[in-house]
Amino acid sequence: MDQRHQEYIDYYRVRVKKYENNPIYTNSLKAEQEMLRLISEVPSLEDFKTAVEKDKPHIRCAIALVKDQEQARQKHFTEINEPVRRLSADRILAVVDTMSSDTELVQTVGNINNEVNVRISIDLLVEQFISDLTALETIEVWETADVPSEWHREVKQEWPDERRAEYRKLWNETILPNARQWNPNWDLNYDLLWEARHRRKLAYMSDETLKKRIEQHKRYRGIR
Repeated sequence: MDQRHQEYIDYYRVRVKKYENNPIYTNSLKAEQEMLRLISEVPSLEDFKTAVEKDKPHIRCAIALVKDQEQARQKHFTEINEPVRRLSADRILAVVDTMSSDTELVQTVGNINNEVNVRISIDLLVEQFISDLTALETIEVWETADVPSEWHREVKQEWPDERRAEYRKLWNETILPNARQWNPNWDLNYDLLWEARHRRKLAYMSDETLKKRIEQHKRYRGIR
């Protein structure tokens, strides 16, 4: 065995050690162990090259790494109740074993991640509601303020009406058109605010207050 062959064996031995005793990378460990066994048993690097070209163990290593990573992401996003973010892992794991080349694997994973990232961005558009909470609270302060009667009309009616009119214009001319660049049919789905991934961002707010803010926001947009 020449020195270069031994160096390759040492290299693949280090790759195996990287995944030992790590429960996340069980598939990678097996695939890398097989790669180490192969290069340790062949009589020469030329034979190793021939075996790799024939059996493609390097593709199995790549697939194993993707499987380990996506299984970990799938488990994590399941535990924290993030179904939209979990979509990438679900879709990749459904097809990863059918990949026949590293190029196909990289392209497929990239395409799935790009598609799901758009879904995530659309899902996060509901946070426009959260961005508007300060304005809703300000309007509530105006409408419930204890002010002298001569200022009632200005403070309790004109100021809130002006703020709502400004926002309706902003919503229809800016917010909605920008959101519909992601999804032509998008509209703010208030039901999403009750789903765990969004509701936990409003953990400081009681259900009753959230219901009230939703109704205020609908009026803010001019749909109530």
